[in-house]
Amino acid sequence: MVVVSSRTMKSILELQPAKDSYSNILSLLVKTVEDNHRNFELVYAICGLFANVSLSSKGKMMLSKLGAGPTLHKVMKNAKDADLAQTAINALSNLTSKNRRLKNMMVEDSIISTVVSILKSSTQSTTLADCFGLLKNLCEASESTAQLAGDSDVILIAMNTIQVYCEIPDLVASTFSFLRTVVTIENNQLHYLELAQKVLSAMKDNPNDVRVQSDGCHLLAELPKSRALKSLFQSESTEMILVAAAKEFPDLCKNAIDGIFFRNRFLVNA
Repeated sequence: MVVVSSRTMKSILELQPAKDSYSNILSLLVKTVEDNHRNFELVYAICGLFANVSLSSKGKMMLSKLGAGPTLHKVMKNAKDADLAQTAINALSNLTSKNRRLKNMMVEDSIISTVVSILKSSTQSTTLADCFGLLKNLCEASESTAQLAGDSDVILIAMNTIQVYCEIPDLVASTFSFLRTVVTIENNQLHYLELAQKVLSAMKDNPNDVRVQSDGCHLLAELPKSRALKSLFQSESTEMILVAAAKEFPDLCKNAIDGIFFRNRFLVNA
């Protein structure tokens, strides 16, 4: 069993060793997580390092080759502490970013069901936001992955999250971003009218948050046309929310809002 203190690991990595040494150190750390999975402080420290290392293209490539993805997934599945799970989620989100091959591999390893389990059990807004961020990242890999997520309980969880945590803008924005990846997928279990109502409510509660307003407008613009949505979008209360967003963030919201009004104003017998 390999035992390395978090302080030692940080000092070694800050030395910026040569490529071969760097790879050997990362390999040692991956093995350390595998061998010390019950040591919370050690695994937590290493996952935090992996999250930082995987922000660079070199670190991302090395960690991927060394099998850090499945290792982090195991940490997520087995973590009994919310902070540890969240740190592993952050590391895996960074690691899979712009790495389609690893995303697909993690989906095959049933990571979506793991994320859904964490969403069901967690009440920490930061953990929930990171889960939706990771799901968005994974769904961008392929339409089949987005379909898999769209078919799961995560849709209902996302809808509930928007309502329950409507005054926490970071979480709302992360949820909006995820929903944008599945909203156009067929048979995605979304109730579009209910979703639109929740999105508008969250936008009303967070008028000055750029992410909530921008992602909210674009999510609404991507909803399929229907009579029910036309009626909602033509209501005075909806118009006030959307016009306010267009005025506050014109560069990010105006085109999407113009599209919403145009499509629904000229919707014929949908």
